Amino acid sequence: MEFDLLNHLSFDKALAEKVLSLAEKEEIAVLNCAEAVSNRNVNCLKRKSDIFRLAVMLKAAESTHKKYIEKGIPDSIFYDTMDDIRIWCEENSNKGLKNYNWIKNHINFEIFRLGRLQFQFYKAENPTLHYSKLPFKKGDNMLYIHIPRFGRLDFNDCINSLNEAKEFFKRYFPEYNYKGFFCESWLLYADNSKFMSKDSNILKFQNMFDIAYSIHYENQTYDRVFGLEHLPVFRSQIKALPEETSLQKSAKEFKLAKGKFGIGIATVKSEYI
Repeated sequence: MEFDLLNHLSFDKALAEKVLSLAEKEEIAVLNCAEAVSNRNVNCLKRKSDIFRLAVMLKAAESTHKKYIEKGIPDSIFYDTMDDIRIWCEENSNKGLKNYNWIKNHINFEIFRLGRLQFQFYKAENPTLHYSKLPFKKGDNMLYIHIPRFGRLDFNDCINSLNEAKEFFKRYFPEYNYKGFFCESWLLYADNSKFMSKDSNILKFQNMFDIAYSIHYENQTYDRVFGLEHLPVFRSQIKALPEETSLQKSAKEFKLAKGKFGIGIATVKSEYI
């Protein structure tokens, strides 16, 4: 069995060899599961190894590629979008793909990487959102912005990405009437300014958005800044946090001074739409 994406994306060599070896031994199982995933059923991936999950997603992506071709979407966008599979394998120490529930959005033809940012079809149905504070209503169509884990978060790159998105959805999905661009992220938390430098790319990124409100939810920041899956409970654990970067150092000092991390709920400013 061959995988088109292995020829176009820079996967770890040893990981690529492992997934090819597994696919040779379990070809029928991989093909059957890939067909199910292409039909929006990921149940076959439960309790499977991360290598098996990777093989299935690589094969299912080939069906998604056909949708790109039918729409006339350039291959460069397809490969940029699917590169998230490689990124998440690296997040998993190149042991395979653990976060298949995220990658299913890519396979479902619902999310696209256009330059620095990713954009996803999003129907505002989340009951936890405070719609009275937002410039759109429950049930409205939006484009959800995601920030992939790679490279610098350059403001101009993000603006260019936003402009690409406007042209992309107008050209390839003209029937999708959306109200604007929406994002929920630790990068948009209002209190980030209390521990980040004024010339921080993260704070510059915030300038693209109108932050409607923030919530106290610390998991994302601990994950993105310190690489932690679980929140530190005791002050001694916070004192033990790494200080390998200036951001880690300032964030740690902020926490030791009883500061709180969180998430900002925001929409892109009208001047950029």
